[in-house]
Amino acid sequence: MMVPVVFVATIILVAAVYLMLDFQRMRSSVVQRYHAQALNLAQWTDRNLDRLSGLVRDAAGRSKDLCSPEGVVGLRQQLGAMPVVDVEFQGRSGDACTVRSAVSRDELCAGISEWNPVQIPVDLGDGRRLLLDLNGACLLEAVVPPEADEGVRHSLLSLRLGKAGQTPREEAGDATGASVWSMFVSPVQLRAESRKWPVAVVISVPEASLVHQWFATVPLQLSLISGLGLALWFGPMSLVRRRLSVEGQVRNALRRGDFFLAYLPMVDVASRDWVGAEALLRWRHARHGVLMPNAFIPWIETSPLIHDTTRWVLIQAAQDLSHVSQKVPDFSLAVNVPPVQFTDRRLVQMADEAFGTRPLALCQVVFELTERQALDYDAPALGEVLRDLRHRGAQIAVDDFGVGFSNLALLGMIEVDFVKIDRSFLREEAWTEPHMLEAMVPLLRDLGVLIIAEGIETERQLERIRNCGIRFAQGFLFSRPIELEALLDGLPALPAPAHPA
Repeated sequence: MMVPVVFVATIILVAAVYLMLDFQRMRSSVVQRYHAQALNLAQWTDRNLDRLSGLVRDAAGRSKDLCSPEGVVGLRQQLGAMPVVDVEFQGRSGDACTVRSAVSRDELCAGISEWNPVQIPVDLGDGRRLLLDLNGACLLEAVVPPEADEGVRHSLLSLRLGKAGQTPREEAGDATGASVWSMFVSPVQLRAESRKWPVAVVISVPEASLVHQWFATVPLQLSLISGLGLALWFGPMSLVRRRLSVEGQVRNALRRGDFFLAYLPMVDVASRDWVGAEALLRWRHARHGVLMPNAFIPWIETSPLIHDTTRWVLIQAAQDLSHVSQKVPDFSLAVNVPPVQFTDRRLVQMADEAFGTRPLALCQVVFELTERQALDYDAPALGEVLRDLRHRGAQIAVDDFGVGFSNLALLGMIEVDFVKIDRSFLREEAWTEPHMLEAMVPLLRDLGVLIIAEGIETERQLERIRNCGIRFAQGFLFSRPIELEALLDGLPALPAPAHPA
């Protein structure tokens, strides 16, 4: 249950961080766009004010006295429909007057309710000066993009004369460098000053507009994040879930006692008596029933739980062997151990814990080396573990001999008591040569190891190994894996003690 909770919490956290970064990226992009727009509007304003200044200078050149009726008429004709409301004139001799536009304010800026007064000084160069009063909103209306975002305001701001002539710039502290926490306090103010005139174009972008634009992209972003989350959940995370799930189930099975041992009897070929058995781990799963080893053993062998599982198997096998020995004192019990554990001192400690530390406590135990993995047989740790096990009376067997990593070179590196011939050498449709088994038996006998034939299922196979001189065998012909009670029932009872006459 913790895996999906942690996964969902991680996805939510990653999504939150990603969306926050995406909002900052989008906000920065929009602010940069409006900043560029403010610079373009400032350049456009320069050109229009240059044109307006040229018209005024032309009217002033035609009339020495702009306050005269002729001068007023000429000035009004030159201005025409320009958004100029008043013109304040100051002459050389201190005379002054104000000329109002012949067109009313409403007619000059039809449809524009906002009033944005801006004063533009014009020096005529001969001691005469003009101050033009115009509506900045009306001036910018012609170039403000009609698709401007809702709530965004464009305005023209008068500056002190001392600031005229500066390079257009962005208002300090009002652009993309704003902190995350101060984003929603006030609108973003972007200002670009004119290069020639004491005015600046100001664009005010409310944070609500930025958030609104970002929200429009959120559904797509969430869809992509959800798709990525599902891909991870059913892709790489499925392997993690399976691994964690198997590990948790194995731990619970060890704690609840869901594992049990089944025993595959080993028979004497000549008499067919049960002289030993191989302990096989089984899992009585609450949902799937009894699980075969291939369903969980390969995973356990590569997990940290291999030591807990082997410890449980050895302890259970020791308990069962004590019951079997009451009927057959010399009965041998084989236990499968992964190769990697033969290089770990904990195997000897677990054997001592399960069977005791008395001399020859392991004399009825056979440790089967299952060679599904490569192993360094020259490793000092391997020799030390095998030596300690043998010192306690244990015997060593090599399982599935002839396939995988089990070969003749192995027999020259470590001391082995039994070799279990793989069942593939006994199949009639085997991939090996027909007489491979007959060739292997004398060689193994010369090496001083006992041979156990695995997978005997027919009388014909039994007759073949008998002819080869193989003494011990296992297979379904004799018995399938059985639990302890059935094993005890199949063993001969001890003879009753003789009573004195």
